[in-house]
Order: sequence, then structure tokens, then C-alpha cells
Amino acid sequence: MKRTALISLLGAASLALSACAFQPLYGDAGQVSAIRSVTIAVDGQERVDQMLAEALNDRFGTPAGGRFRLVTETDTNTSGLGVGADDIASRAVLRLSVDFSLVDTRSGTPELTETVNTEATFDIPAEPFAAISARRDAEERAARDAADRIAVRVARHIHRTGR
Repeated sequence: MKRTALISLLGAASLALSACAFQPLYGDAGQVSAIRSVTIAVDGQERVDQMLAEALNDRFGTPAGGRFRLVTETDTNTSGLGVGADDIASRAVLRLSVDFSLVDTRSGTPELTETVNTEATFDIPAEPFAAISARRDAEERAARDAADRIAVRVARHIHRTGR
């Protein structure tokens, strides 16, 4: 009985989605190839810049001479969150701001220019090596989150413009 109800519910849901003009983001093969033709150009020599570049390459691939070039510029800021009785911060937040532009390599004009902001919190242990490790982990989480947000915005732009 439960199985029949589940199957009928799934069938009704699929009919409802087809009736509401639902269209998947990666629906067209041409648009998928356009997303795969984004070349990543990350400015900056900080560790977080390199992690962002790696995360973006994971999302877009590493094409040579793609149709689009994604140019990014990062800014990080760390501030204390939890202050203990000894007036020393025990928790911190790392804020990562990424300004990015999607540039058409044929014309050289930016098609999409936006900013992505993300945060990652981390503990500040008393041991120096553990504190460095915690900060690096926060940088990596923030870079992955920023790359996810950038990838969605670029994919949405390519989908809307039909390229």
C-alpha cells in the first residue's frame, strides 16, 4: 500500500513539474559546452586565491582558449567572535569577498560583473600550529563556497543569454 502511494505521488510530482514549464539549468548541450569553455584567471598570490582557483577549475574544468574568461579578485578579513573571560578571542570569522567578471574573449567586454561574499568560522586554539590549521581550513571552506556561488551565477547567466 505504501509503495503504491509513493509511486503515485512521484508520478503526480513529475506531471506537475512538466506542467509548470520547469526547465533544468544544464538542459541544453550547447549551454553545457559554453559553461565548460570558461577559462579561470585568478589574480593574487595569497593562499586563498590559489584555493579559489582550484575550486573554480573543479567546477568549470580547465579549457585552453575558452570563449569566456573568468577574472576574480579576492579580499579577506578576519575578526574575533567569541571573547573569553581572559579577553582573548576563542573563535573567529573569516569573511571572503570575491569580485568577479565574466569576460567574452572575442570582444574583450565583460558580460557579467558581480561580487560574492561568504563567511567561515573557526576556533582559535591555544596551540599555534592548531590555530594555523584551523584558519587554513576556514579559508578552504570559504573558497569552496565562493566557487559554488560563482559557478551558479555564471551558469545562470549563460543559460539566460542562450550562449
